[in-house]
Amino acid sequence: MSNIGMRIFPYINRPPKALIQAFSGIPVANIADNMNRMSCMDARIRPINDVPLLGPAFTVKSRPGDNLMLHKALDLAQPGDIIVVDAQGDLSNSIMGELMALWAKQRDIGGFIIDGAIRDIGALRKMGLPIYAAGVTPAGPYKDGPGELNVPVACGGVVVHPGDILVGDEDGIVVINPRDAESLLEKSKAKSDQEKKVMEDIANKAWDRRWVDQALLERGVVVVKENRISSRTNVQVPVSVIRNATEHFDAVAVNISTDGILLQTQHEFEVDRVIQLILPKELGNVNVVARVIWKHGNHIGCNFVDMPTEVRTAVDQAVYFQLSQNLKQASGDFI
Repeated sequence: MSNIGMRIFPYINRPPKALIQAFSGIPVANIADNMNRMSCMDARIRPINDVPLLGPAFTVKSRPGDNLMLHKALDLAQPGDIIVVDAQGDLSNSIMGELMALWAKQRDIGGFIIDGAIRDIGALRKMGLPIYAAGVTPAGPYKDGPGELNVPVACGGVVVHPGDILVGDEDGIVVINPRDAESLLEKSKAKSDQEKKVMEDIANKAWDRRWVDQALLERGVVVVKENRISSRTNVQVPVSVIRNATEHFDAVAVNISTDGILLQTQHEFEVDRVIQLILPKELGNVNVVARVIWKHGNHIGCNFVDMPTEVRTAVDQAVYFQLSQNLKQASGDFI
C-alpha cells in the first residue's frame, strides 16, 4: 500500500557523467540567458562559499524543520549527487549542520541545495563542499517526518525532478532538464565565447554600443533635450532679443539656468516662436537660440535649443558663477 508523504524512491535516472561535466566552468548566468531566464532558483537560495556546484539532483521533500528524510538521503545518494531539499522555505529550524555535512563529504556527495535553514555555518564554509541555503539559525531540527525521497520538489521557486542537472556558482542555481542539456550546452558555450569577445572589445575601447540606441528607437523612446532639470539662479540683467531680421527688442533676464531663461518684456511673443538672444557679459557674452515655451503677462519662459558646445560651456559657467554669487549674498544676509 502506498503511504503518500512517507515514501522513498531509491532509484533515479542520472544523466551521463560526461554530459554533466561538460557544463563545468560555464557561468550560470550564461546558461540561464539561454533558458529565457525561466529556470533559475530565486535569490533566497544563496551559497555559503565560492565552491562551484555541479551534479544530478537527489531530491528530498520534508516537513518544515524536520530532517529525518534528509538523514536517509545521506545514506542513499551516490557520489556526485546534489541533495536538493524542499523544506518549504521554513527558517525556524535548521535541518543540516556540521556533522551531516562531514558525513556527506565522506561519501563524496556533490553538494546541497536547501530551501530552508542550516547551522554551524562557520564549519560548513571551511569544508570545501558547495552548500546553498535560504537562511541560518542555531535552532535544531526534529526527526519525525513526514517526508519523501526522489519526488518532484519545489526549491527556490523552481520545480526540481530527480536526475535534473544542477549548476551553481556565486550568482545562484540553474536547473536543467537532461533532455534539453545537449542543445543548451552548445548555446551556453557560444554565449561564453561571445562574452569573451565583448571583454576584448571593452579592453580595446571598441565595444559596439549601437544596439542601445536601436533598442530605444524601436521602443519609441524620445530624447527631450529641452527639459533637463538644472540649477536656476535669479538675475536682473538686460538682454537683446532678435525676433527676425528687422525686429530687435530689449528685455530683462529675470532668471537663467543651463537650459533656459525667463525674460521680462513689453513685447508680444507667441508660444513656439524661435528667437535669438544676445546675452551680456554677466551671462556668458554669447548669442543663443531659444524657443518660447510659455508666456504670462509680460514674462516669457524660453528653452535654449541647438547650443554648440562652446556656447553651452560659456552659459554653464556664467550660470554657476551667478548662482555662487547669489549664495554668497544670501549667506551674508544671515550674518
